[in-house]
Amino acid sequence: MTVAGQSLDRTTDRPRLARWLSVAVWTAWIASLALALLGLIEALPSGLANAGLVAVSVALVLSTVTVGAVLVTRVPGNIVGWLLLAGGLSLAVFTGAAAVADYGLNLHPGSVPGAVWFAVFSVATRFWFIGPLAGLLPLYFPTGRLLSRRWRAVIGVVLVPVVGSTLGPALSPFLPGTYPMGLVNPLATGGTGVQLGAILTSTSTIVGIPALLLVTASLVVRYRRARGIERQQLKWFALVGLVFVATFIVAVFTTGFTSGPLADISNAVWAMAIVGLALMPVAIGLAVLRYRLFEIDRLISRTIGYGVLTLILAGLFVAVILLAQDLLAPFTGSNELAVAGSTLVVYALFQPLQRRVQRLVDRRFNRTRYDAERTVAAFARRLRDEVDLEELRAEILATVTQVVEPTSVSLWLRG
Repeated sequence: MTVAGQSLDRTTDRPRLARWLSVAVWTAWIASLALALLGLIEALPSGLANAGLVAVSVALVLSTVTVGAVLVTRVPGNIVGWLLLAGGLSLAVFTGAAAVADYGLNLHPGSVPGAVWFAVFSVATRFWFIGPLAGLLPLYFPTGRLLSRRWRAVIGVVLVPVVGSTLGPALSPFLPGTYPMGLVNPLATGGTGVQLGAILTSTSTIVGIPALLLVTASLVVRYRRARGIERQQLKWFALVGLVFVATFIVAVFTTGFTSGPLADISNAVWAMAIVGLALMPVAIGLAVLRYRLFEIDRLISRTIGYGVLTLILAGLFVAVILLAQDLLAPFTGSNELAVAGSTLVVYALFQPLQRRVQRLVDRRFNRTRYDAERTVAAFARRLRDEVDLEELRAEILATVTQVVEPTSVSLWLRG
């Protein structure tokens, strides 16, 4: 009876523990969102550039803590959800602390008691989110387990830059222009402390590069070893990573343009990069929960196809504008005709290029669809010459089996 009673108590404790876990997780979600919004509200009067930077942090906080909370409550045994939640919460804490420090030291000096300590805390927590999100999460995604025990050493390597980027700035003087002149970091008053802070900051930068390489290598090794479901999960991660990296590179190279069509392209690409970064946790959540997991090949193919098409059309657009300007500017005296002509050329070439590019991409990244189209086309050619009913029936069944791969197939013919 005692054993049965203990078993019953454990059974009743599980729902209670799950409820408390859910309450704690969603309380952390509310706190994270409140801190992030506090940072955004405080940054709005300081200008569009600063407010835009904080808005990116808010978007990343919202996506990470939301997906993390869902994963923790649905699959609490998978550490991926906990890492997302910790990363989003740490970024929200930094955003809120930086907002309070800026308000109490720059906007309304003296209005916040101990505002200098909020400044110290904000510089110390600036890079906290990198540890769980960019350092540990790729090591555990998607199964929640390391590849092997040997990869535990990589965790130590990852934690070195995290600790260095925390203690280094905390022991160093504030960066010029961040806070009012003459404001002294209370932890950076001694020469030994400042030297230690500089050493820790340098160590963080030096060790961070091999740590990033090791984390990337773990994803490559895991993908090569993975089969079936796990490989599809890794493809979800790679899809959004591909979008973010590609758009980020294009955004960096087009940042120097401040006017004209290239400036509009730069703004659009930066927006896409921000969206890609915020969608990374969403892709991780979909992969872990296995929601529509096997649609990833089609998504990757479409993403690469439209990415390549965008680059081709953007290059044509710029080339035609430059050429038309040289030819027409002496006669028209403006660039409007060149822009209009470039737009018409791009519009006319969109559909033909899209079909050809997508077919080439499907051949490599969505082989199932490519093979299915070839099979159906071959069947259509054979169908024109087939007159025997039994042969026709066998051809139809074989084609359906090869393309759709059903568990069973039957064919009824009505005379």
